[in-house]
Amino acid sequence: MKKTGICITLTIVLMGIGCKQDDKKAMLSEKKQFLTEKDTFLLPPNILKGNSLKMGAHPMANQINTFLSNQVLTTDFKPSANKKEDYLKVIEKQVRAMLKYQDSNGRIIDPVEKTEKYYSTPCFAHSVSALVASSYIQKNDLLAERGMKALDIALVDMVNATVNGNHGDFYTWPVMMAYSLFKPYASKERLAEWDRKINSIKIEKLYATYDKSEGNNWVLVHTSGEFLRNINGFTNTDYVEKMLGIQLNNFTELGMYNEHGNPLPYDLFPRHYLSGMLQLGYKGKHAVKMRDNLWKGAWTSLFMQSPFGELPTGYRSSHHIWNEAEQCVLFEIYASAYAKSGRVSEAGAFKRAASLSLESIKKWIRMDGSGFIVKNRFPIEKRHGYEKYSMHTCYNMLATSMLAQAWQFSNDEIEELPSPADIGGFVLPILKPFHKIIANASGTYLEYETEGDNMYNPTGIVRVHLKDGNPQLGPSNGLAPYFSGEGTYMATGPSWRTKDGSWESLAKQQAITPEVEIIKERQDLVKFKVTYNLGDQKKSIETITIEKGKVTVNNEFKGIEAEKRITWPMLVFDGENNTKIELNQSEVSIGLKEKAIKFSVLNNVNGQLKRTGTPIEYVNGIAEGVYFDFTADKIRYSLESTAVFD
Repeated sequence: MKKTGICITLTIVLMGIGCKQDDKKAMLSEKKQFLTEKDTFLLPPNILKGNSLKMGAHPMANQINTFLSNQVLTTDFKPSANKKEDYLKVIEKQVRAMLKYQDSNGRIIDPVEKTEKYYSTPCFAHSVSALVASSYIQKNDLLAERGMKALDIALVDMVNATVNGNHGDFYTWPVMMAYSLFKPYASKERLAEWDRKINSIKIEKLYATYDKSEGNNWVLVHTSGEFLRNINGFTNTDYVEKMLGIQLNNFTELGMYNEHGNPLPYDLFPRHYLSGMLQLGYKGKHAVKMRDNLWKGAWTSLFMQSPFGELPTGYRSSHHIWNEAEQCVLFEIYASAYAKSGRVSEAGAFKRAASLSLESIKKWIRMDGSGFIVKNRFPIEKRHGYEKYSMHTCYNMLATSMLAQAWQFSNDEIEELPSPADIGGFVLPILKPFHKIIANASGTYLEYETEGDNMYNPTGIVRVHLKDGNPQLGPSNGLAPYFSGEGTYMATGPSWRTKDGSWESLAKQQAITPEVEIIKERQDLVKFKVTYNLGDQKKSIETITIEKGKVTVNNEFKGIEAEKRITWPMLVFDGENNTKIELNQSEVSIGLKEKAIKFSVLNNVNGQLKRTGTPIEYVNGIAEGVYFDFTADKIRYSLESTAVFD
């Protein structure tokens, strides 16, 4: 088969920096008439007709239209200073930190595990290739050769089907991206050897999930890699079309990908690969269905994003920095797609979301330039908050491989405009199958887990990110057995005494679907109610109000006559710093890195806030419960930003 070697670096001319938004819309509208279907294929044609989405185009059409109306009225927005090159800055620091771990064969050896782990080597190659292709480093830089050497050995392992940990499914995409970017800089002899090896790959031996029909993100990862082999002339599309036909059935009405456990990181994981396929020209028989699902999912992700750029927490692999890196890819792709279609407002929102994601990643860079792969600051040897498969080298290089894609798809001529994370004004129940509620008012954000599990997430309020605060203090995750120990469940929320005198908590409840009522959705204030029927005519009713910098909860109990309790999981140590804590009868404040948050019991209820005195490990560090016992049927409490204290 003839090898065509398609160049996949994109250049998009959009608009002059400094024009007014109305002027840009006029300019882009003028250009729009010359666009072809190829130019705008990432977007369903019907959504480009008119200035607002028709009901039925997206399950969130009303929220999207409201957001776009509010975006125009926003006056206090400050864009970031991020440019396309900022992706490369993070990548270079990371890959140079990895150089000391590269062995003589080109493999990246994990410093903790003392062996190559999973797909760190091909992702290293891809990350370096972006630095070379962008001219951020020169082709005679030692780093460039080390990147090519990593590609050499990754291809050897692919041909021999001896990739580390049987993770061949994850090799092809970064290998082919590296191949395309390195191609103009490699010697003829080296390129010929790469071609020979890529052409010799036996996918039935390489892929652990080859030809599997069940829902699994691995399948779509290697399917995307096979698409890249196809556009470079090494294979046909038969296998790609077959697997897409099976896997696209795993998408929900909101355009989200679902697999066992409903993990939010692995909702976006396959979607960012598939979006890359569309960006790079996939036009096969499943393209329209893919396009529509991915467009819906892109908007859903935009609304789920925290104002600090974070992906919501949800089951396994949450809180890894690659969560935000995959957001960068998706949001850059859709920013460019909307820009090419003349839609300045939408393009600016997606561009802003990509920048927020990058800002989050920047906060987790270690002294040597590599990242804390999980959002805590423990030494990497501690593996604190890690999954069994979390590896320092692998998950840092996965993140930078994603950032290399974001760089490739990014366009500096798109100006940031406020995103849903900045503006808020919505309550988004994503109950089936992901059992989450995302709510945001004026950039203060809350995530509610409606049906917790027995491993990662308790039921209740699991995340509060206050405007201009520190997201780790919210807290940013609840406590559950996988990281906190058997029988440990703690969210921000209620508990009650049972007949035998023990405590039962809402956090521990599973498989109870609550009633959710949206009461108010304004940009400056949102309000919703969550009611749990607990059996024996017992109910817990939480009415949650969110406004700028503050969350207030009214908790009512029905049919529960015994003592009650409200608990707040308080971060006390992040792996590097202890939080500052002040406690009085009805308030507790904690501070970290020039930011502080206050938990307050607001109504006149007899009782006193107390600390449990028991430190508990969780993904973000060490937590300790703060609780308030009372006998009344109603309690009102709040979380709000507060002044930093000594």
